[in-house]
Amino acid sequence: MSQGYTEDYKMKKSPVKKIKDDRKQFGSKRLPIVLAKRDGSIERIQEPEKCHSQPTILIKPRDIENRSSSPTQKCIPQTIIKKEEPYQPCLQKSGNEEQVQPQTEMKAPVKVIDDYMQFINEGLSNFLLDQTDFLVIGCLGLQGVGKSTLMSDIANKPNIFATSTSEYLETTQNCTAGIDAYITKNRIILLDCQPILSSSVAYSASHKRIGQSIDPSGLLVDNEMISLQLAAFLLSICHVVLLVQDWFFDPNIFKILQTAEMLKPAMPTSHRNEELVEYFPHIVFVQNKSFYSDFSIEHIKTVQHVYSQLFARSRLHIQSGVSIANGNVISELNPFNCGEPINLFVLANSEKDNNSEKNGYHKMHPGQQILMQEFRKQLLGLPISSLTHTQLTEKTWFHYCAKVWDLIKKSQFFNEYNRLHT
Repeated sequence: MSQGYTEDYKMKKSPVKKIKDDRKQFGSKRLPIVLAKRDGSIERIQEPEKCHSQPTILIKPRDIENRSSSPTQKCIPQTIIKKEEPYQPCLQKSGNEEQVQPQTEMKAPVKVIDDYMQFINEGLSNFLLDQTDFLVIGCLGLQGVGKSTLMSDIANKPNIFATSTSEYLETTQNCTAGIDAYITKNRIILLDCQPILSSSVAYSASHKRIGQSIDPSGLLVDNEMISLQLAAFLLSICHVVLLVQDWFFDPNIFKILQTAEMLKPAMPTSHRNEELVEYFPHIVFVQNKSFYSDFSIEHIKTVQHVYSQLFARSRLHIQSGVSIANGNVISELNPFNCGEPINLFVLANSEKDNNSEKNGYHKMHPGQQILMQEFRKQLLGLPISSLTHTQLTEKTWFHYCAKVWDLIKKSQFFNEYNRLHT
């Protein structure tokens, strides 16, 4: 019994010796382990030596869209590349409603300052945008010189501003009360002001004073104060101010303009060498309803000389490039014949212009339509300077207007000037 056991033990190899013999026969490579499944199939599980990556195919595929994909390709998730779309600004939402952009074109002018000299916060604010590319043009002048008609021509919309009719002329009533505003498609803000030093404005103001004694001298002083306040307001908020006349020249309107320049509130735009730089707009002198003799070289030369002397010490910009004497409108009216050009433009009388065409008279100008086109072209080409030390948008400009008007109404300079002239 013990002998048989000993022989059997000798026939069997120890586990350690068996591993050594296997290494000698197969080397250091590890043999696969074979497992049998229940269904009889055999699966070899080999320990991965390296993590193999998916092979890169260098051959250009043909008809990828029509070719059927293999089962392995179907399992790989596909990356969807979204095409870039043009940028569209998102609408700001207020609560559950989308904020709609204000209307870009107005149907009719709205009030900025009413006939009671009160600033109107509603109306124009509904048409203002939050952008900085805009131009503000104001208009000053006596009654009946064609201010509203000129502003309608600049807007390229005839009669958009109410003009005086025969009924207004017969009853000596003014058509515009306060300041009316209109915004064009290309973001030009036009401000049409009531006539300055107008007797009809003083008469209308007297009827608004219910239960007060009416003093004619007091009405004249009040009328002058209102004219000064409106002029100072336009000089503070406009990029361009048009001074419209129908003849050459009325000294009273220049007195109002120069006094308003002196009394207007100081609005700093920047600091230069510790010196306060105040804002002043471009002033354009417009002679409307002119005769054929007003287009002569002698007349233009005389007018430019007088205006240059009157505004020699003024800080208003009177040499900005808007001129009929630059040689671009009428070749004879050039700097060589008329002197250094200032902001002076002469417009024709449309009624007399039509009569000249019928009678065959020489008009001395290319026609009212061409004159207006050239005037509009030069006017819109003016350099725009900043009104304040920061760049304003249309909406912030309107808030700035309300602030300026409040300063003018409360200014001690206007009150002191009113006291000295009573």
